[in-house]
Amino acid sequence: MASSVQIDFSRPIALFPLPSVVVYPHTAEWIVAFEPRYRQLVEDCLRAHGDGPLLDAAPIAMATYAGRAWSGERIGEPPLRTAVCVAKIVDQRSLPDGRHQLLLHGFSRARIDVIAEPEGRRLYRLARLSPVDRKNGAPRWMPGLEAEIATLVSRGNLLRMQQLDPVRDWIRRGNVPTEFIVEQLLMMLSRGDDARYQLLAEPSGRTRARFALSELTYLANLLDRAAERAAPAGRGISAN
Repeated sequence: MASSVQIDFSRPIALFPLPSVVVYPHTAEWIVAFEPRYRQLVEDCLRAHGDGPLLDAAPIAMATYAGRAWSGERIGEPPLRTAVCVAKIVDQRSLPDGRHQLLLHGFSRARIDVIAEPEGRRLYRLARLSPVDRKNGAPRWMPGLEAEIATLVSRGNLLRMQQLDPVRDWIRRGNVPTEFIVEQLLMMLSRGDDARYQLLAEPSGRTRARFALSELTYLANLLDRAAERAAPAGRGISAN
């Protein structure tokens, strides 16, 4: 899907800020728009597709707030962190109370250059963005790193994790780009909001893949230690 959709960065893009990162490129997540300004944002974005397919709706930049503890780059007031994921609506359900339930698919990393505050009837903010990913947005293949991931998820206690079954299936099929697989792993494995944000802001696909490998290794070691503690002690053998 990502290779067939192009984001027009020459136009301002609506900002939908949340407290934490909810979507990376090549991943999808359901959210609910309930504040009046974000209900208006969704309706304006949907209006842009007219009678065409839903993917023709205007993109949305999923941003995150820069809280008091945040010491990195920030922009606007209330301040936002500068890295965003530009997403498209791939499914939408209007709820009886006026809220919108959205399935968002991430397409591109970007950074906020300039924010346009609400004006006139528009209740939400717009931003001028610069793409961080390659211009065509196509996910990359990294055979060496993919082989390392395949080895980790196919042995030991990681093999028992059903959550990793899709990853094993994508690798086995051999027709899914490594970067797609890495982004799914990042959503599953990244621990804490700051870590998730740093991975969103990270421009290097190889660096992100190395982080995914590191987290898989950490998880494998954690599961191994837990299994050793849980194993019944044999005669003359202590489980401690």
